[in-house]
Amino acid sequence: MFVRTATPADSAAIYALLDRAPRQRVQLGAEDIAAALATGQCLLLYAADHAAAPLLALLITLAEARPPSLPAAAPDRIYVRAVAFHASCSPTTGLQHLLRAFTAPATRDPHPRQLIAYGGEGWLDRALRDAGMKLTDRVHFFALDRLQKRTWPPPPAAVACTIRDATPADLAPLAHLDSLTFDPLWHYAQRHFQDALLQGPLLVAATGEELIGYVALRLEHASCTIARLAVHPQRQGQGYGRALLLAGLRLAQQWGCNRAILNTQATNHRSQQLYRSLGFRPTGESFAVFVLDLPAPPQLAVTEHTA
Repeated sequence: MFVRTATPADSAAIYALLDRAPRQRVQLGAEDIAAALATGQCLLLYAADHAAAPLLALLITLAEARPPSLPAAAPDRIYVRAVAFHASCSPTTGLQHLLRAFTAPATRDPHPRQLIAYGGEGWLDRALRDAGMKLTDRVHFFALDRLQKRTWPPPPAAVACTIRDATPADLAPLAHLDSLTFDPLWHYAQRHFQDALLQGPLLVAATGEELIGYVALRLEHASCTIARLAVHPQRQGQGYGRALLLAGLRLAQQWGCNRAILNTQATNHRSQQLYRSLGFRPTGESFAVFVLDLPAPPQLAVTEHTA
């Protein structure tokens, strides 16, 4: 088998594969595919190294521009955005060849890299695992129904904080807070908070001038998605997360939502306890998170020459 980097000239062959591939996961639009082809972020797998060989599989990745708020020791993050396999190609075999080409040292970036893929379907989970990616966590979904009929007592007086709408001035401090709260795998960069502010609502909790937490919501018709909830590590376990979540749920009630949805890692037992205490229950939906850690390339020694 033969792997090469796709170019814009391969567009027709790629869309033909996507039209008929029985095994595929595509998490990007047509304009994103075009950008991936233009920037060399798409790998193609052929049956052999000649012009008439059939296209068997593709892998599209997205390398994140490294956010300044990502800890210095954290790896650069690269996301698997699309995979597709012809009916004659085993996803495991195809992905093994594609990842072997992807991991070949071809960069002088001084940081290690981490390839991140979201599974969820059995065939995809098996292919990612068998191709060498490591299952690092599983994300479970929870839902709260009959939201309009729910009532909750106010937070205790000891939980003294101001909860308000976020402003553009909050974005950089929120990214810093997030870097202290989450593992680099889950870190929200400032651009994520910009998106959350535009999609809104984005609520922050503050004591004086200090931001101690936030909750990001998406309100869609009769449903509310709790997209993100975080509290500074030094303030956790003191009721601020509950206060933020309740503020978000009450806002969703005002908007007419009757259902709230969120997700959290299987290993995040503290958050699950909070959600269950407010009436959230597992939906049975989940997806797996796989990573492949790639060390930084060795630095070339510099030899000084004197005349």
